[in-house]
Amino acid sequence: MERGISGAFVLVLLVTACLTWGSGAERCQTISSNLCKNLGYNSTTMRNFLDQDGQMNADLGLQMYEHLLTNKCSKYIRLFICSIFVPMCSEHVPGPIQACKGLCNKVKDDCEETLIHLGILWPAELNCTNFPEPPALCMQQPPEENEQSPTHFFNPDEIPFTLNCPANSIANDGKCVPLCTSRQYLDPEEGAIFEIWVAVWSIICLVFTLFGLITFIIQPKRFRWPARPILYLTACGFVTCTIYLIRWIEGPYTCAGNLAYEKPAESLSCVGISLILLFCDIAYTLWWTVFCFVWFLSAMKEWSTEAIERISSRLHAVVWIFSAIPMFYVLMSNHITINHLSGFCEVTNKVLVFFQLFFMVLSSILAVLTSVALKNVRKTLLIAGRSPLKLERLFYRLLVISIGISVPYFMYLMCQLYNTFTIALTKLVLRKTSIIFATLWVYSPKTFDMWRDLICVYKRSSSESTDQNKNIFTSLLPKVFKNAEDSSTKSSNNTLINNNKSIIDEKKTIFDIFFASTSHNVPVSRV
Repeated sequence: MERGISGAFVLVLLVTACLTWGSGAERCQTISSNLCKNLGYNSTTMRNFLDQDGQMNADLGLQMYEHLLTNKCSKYIRLFICSIFVPMCSEHVPGPIQACKGLCNKVKDDCEETLIHLGILWPAELNCTNFPEPPALCMQQPPEENEQSPTHFFNPDEIPFTLNCPANSIANDGKCVPLCTSRQYLDPEEGAIFEIWVAVWSIICLVFTLFGLITFIIQPKRFRWPARPILYLTACGFVTCTIYLIRWIEGPYTCAGNLAYEKPAESLSCVGISLILLFCDIAYTLWWTVFCFVWFLSAMKEWSTEAIERISSRLHAVVWIFSAIPMFYVLMSNHITINHLSGFCEVTNKVLVFFQLFFMVLSSILAVLTSVALKNVRKTLLIAGRSPLKLERLFYRLLVISIGISVPYFMYLMCQLYNTFTIALTKLVLRKTSIIFATLWVYSPKTFDMWRDLICVYKRSSSESTDQNKNIFTSLLPKVFKNAEDSSTKSSNNTLINNNKSIIDEKKTIFDIFFASTSHNVPVSRV
């Protein structure tokens, strides 16, 4: 019931987040500079060809050429200068449209004499050799005979709109669309290596997480609190590995067939996948913090399993709500970009990275405090003359899993601040390694005994007829699990019952369950 409510809550949040996704900021924007209005086009895009990232900076640059614009040495001077600072933008063309080399030469020829008279040299940044020539798409001055008015120098409709797309793109719906295999996105060799990397690690991760989840489902009573958060860590890892495996089978989420998306808003599925991965990442971090927290309560504060279970619903609410909030933050701040190397739409927000790093540091502090408490319990057991073997076994089990989960995941979060091919491969390995270590909690002699009995029952039943097979399987299967549970209960009871058996029904802490010894006549005090 608890898992069903959590799953439904997550599903509602994801659907709501996907439906609220908008198209994002438009690539083209209206020209704000008064010097460049009424030129026949009214939309521009930034950065411009001088690498200025805003119209305010472009306007400051235009003022340096005001003497040229007001001189009117050429009827095309405004068109040419403005095409550099506020280039034409069209939704049908992937980038800004630059002035042609012919337009540059025309303006230079018209104004050169005037500039010499004023003692001004032609600006180096306006070198005409840097401008393209047809058939490349660019702005050329209208033919002399077609000029209508001195105030209307350029009309984009008068340009023969023939797309001459680069080699790495093709014309589609009136615009040049890059190919998924374009070298401008990734090197083919790097892409092949990354695909192999995704396939291998996704399959390995999926096998481990699937085995862990099936074991949890078959014997849920074996994994009570404070070990229960491992189930949710495994579930988050399972979803992540499944998405990566589907991406390897179906191809990048950033492509539609052979065409690459330019903006995340062009694909709702790509945005939805990025939100699911973000949700799983945040939930994974928070559940790991909860795991360290409940073990801290059990070891340091001596909380019983029942006491921790009573606050489990609150822990669920905190984790799932705080995992969903970043999705809405990302949607509102428009921090989703396309990563053509990984084939995913990815969240690029350092605030969320530092948010996760904070909880990883907090969980590490709780883990250290828990280890100190366990050492104190060990000293107490030794003083009382009891064997600390079970305690030491649990301590090393927690130590291996804690290091295996936290260290790779902490390094993965640090790698989020960089974006290179090597870092991309490293992130993939670190992420999957942390998930695999989270599943190791289920690997115990009881787990292997359970699977061995289950396989033996199946082999025994397969030798008989179909009807008898069904009857035997249904009758023996519950006995297998009942025997496993009875043996677990029996071993726990043997460690809990004292000599006079007068307190058998007393509520025990997690240490009474794990660490009680055969010497029941020696009291144990907490340090």
